[in-house]
Amino acid sequence: MTEKQQTPSAAKRWTMRGLAVSALAVPMVAVLGGTASAAELTPIAEYLDETIAATSASLVEALGVLLGVS
Repeated sequence: MTEKQQTPSAAKRWTMRGLAVSALAVPMVAVLGGTASAAELTPIAEYLDETIAATSASLVEALGVLLGVS
């Protein structure tokens, strides 16, 4: 399948990856450049924390099902 023949789900995944990279890169540049304040970074950190916690919970649940312990 060529780049132009991607399925909508593949295109959506690439869009989400781009947004995730941007969401991480922009604050990192701001921190390294010394222009970001804690007030600007707190919402981003909270979102990442919630996302990682949800992903972790999903993985634990899936592994439990696969291993037959839940």
